[in-house]
Amino acid sequence: MPDTAALLTAAKAGGAHAAIAARRAAWLAERDDPGLAREALRLAARLEPFDPAPRLALARLAAEQGDLDAARAEAAAVLAEAVDQAARARAAFILGEISRVQGERAAARRAYAETLEIEDAILAHSRSDAAAARWYARARGRLAELDAADGEMARAKSGAEGALAMLRAAAAAIGEPPVLAADIADAEMRLAVLELDESQPASARRRLGEAIGRYEALAATEKDEPHWRAMLSDAWALAAEADFARGAGDRAREAMDKSLQARLRLAARDSNEAWALIGAWRLRGALRAALGDQNAAADSFQQARLLAEQMAAPPCPRQATRFFVHTLLDQADHALRSSELNLAREAADTARMRAEAIARERDAAPVWLTDVAAAWDRLGEIARLARAQTQAQEAFSRAVELRRMALEREPDNAQSKRGLAAALVKQGEAALETGALAGARAAFQQSATLRLDMLDAAPNDARAAQAVAVALERLGLAAQAQGDIQTARAAWEDELLLADRIFPDPDDLEGVRFRAIVEAHLFGVAGADAERYRSSALRRFDELAKAGAMTTREAALRKRLWGGS
Repeated sequence: MPDTAALLTAAKAGGAHAAIAARRAAWLAERDDPGLAREALRLAARLEPFDPAPRLALARLAAEQGDLDAARAEAAAVLAEAVDQAARARAAFILGEISRVQGERAAARRAYAETLEIEDAILAHSRSDAAAARWYARARGRLAELDAADGEMARAKSGAEGALAMLRAAAAAIGEPPVLAADIADAEMRLAVLELDESQPASARRRLGEAIGRYEALAATEKDEPHWRAMLSDAWALAAEADFARGAGDRAREAMDKSLQARLRLAARDSNEAWALIGAWRLRGALRAALGDQNAAADSFQQARLLAEQMAAPPCPRQATRFFVHTLLDQADHALRSSELNLAREAADTARMRAEAIARERDAAPVWLTDVAAAWDRLGEIARLARAQTQAQEAFSRAVELRRMALEREPDNAQSKRGLAAALVKQGEAALETGALAGARAAFQQSATLRLDMLDAAPNDARAAQAVAVALERLGLAAQAQGDIQTARAAWEDELLLADRIFPDPDDLEGVRFRAIVEAHLFGVAGADAERYRSSALRRFDELAKAGAMTTREAALRKRLWGGS
């Protein structure tokens, strides 16, 4: 069997079989020497300029190596110049993938739509073309993912179901070769994610079982291809989420451990897989914490930290440091929940120092300011639990200022705006606890203003309405403490008006709880309308009591309302 160098030498010498030699050299070199493979493919493209296959392979290989500009150029050339419509569809799909990875959603949508258009034309002439059906389904699935990211859940579900139906029809016609089995598994996983978002864990778990079976078969038959084990790990992690959501705690633990085992095997063979392994440890920690296995959760976060610390040892890329910072914050959060304040403080302070070191650099992105702010936020929570109120106020104030600086540098960044609004609420709560009423009121007012702006931009967003309600409730408390009854009443009446946006279902017990608490607040400041609010609040608390959903605090509040005070 000729070696790669010999084949490439033969290709460069020219002759009738030069292009075949170049393509074979590329195939042999792809795994061990991608640079040489790209050289061979460029030679093949020059030798056979009308054959789009080498250029498509070159685009794919360049993308896999992270050279997205070269990949885009090759794919765009095929799309513009090729006569073969199937090749043009592949090129359009590659352009969509590049745009998706780069966060250019509109460009990705256009490229996937062009893929659909080309493949639809092919299928119009030959409905039995399984390859065209498969690529059509791939593009339709990607469009469904973009729809889901844009909040168009009904359209996303319809598109994802259509993609799966096409793939199953192709499998019924030609059987299920590995490439089609992989596409069906991907489509099942995509639908499972959508069903988890729609609180349908049982259906999602069934779909994930289908995907897992196919990925396991692919991993067994293609032992040297790590992609399938990575997909298998992701599928088991989603299965753990589905099992947890449907109350199957033991199965959730088992599924998450299978996901982790797959990641451990990948990392043992390739050090680049360590990042995904860290993510798996963090996810296991979150799951175990939610299941009440606090020691297992702490061990998981510690394992994640130790690995991340190794990977982020200076000098290292900023992305590595940021991943380490977020791993530390996860550990700090769990330690806070477990009242391990010393560990929480050490983890949060280490995160702060590592993030600050980069935030001070001249070319650091604003996101580093938000990471430093997140660390200060944890330090504030730790001080609050330790009853060190002055330290808590100082930490929360620093978090606010850092988030304000980040927003000033990126005024259109919605995430920065949400972060500042949340930090202001915490600053206000700390001020309220120490009797600094003017400072508390100012913080709550600023938070409410920011959140109202975001609600105006997305009036149907229940989470945005809930965030406004939180700020208004705190504003009312601060105003009431200052003796400003009019402002307190206005804030709480505005909060009550948001109830229908947040809880459109009148039978939702959380909505009943929300309205009861706000009406209980209003009873104390509503003057002539006080009795109306008291009666309504009592009726709602009675409803919670009958459903067995009342907390001890709410029972005490109901008792006070019965007494008329």
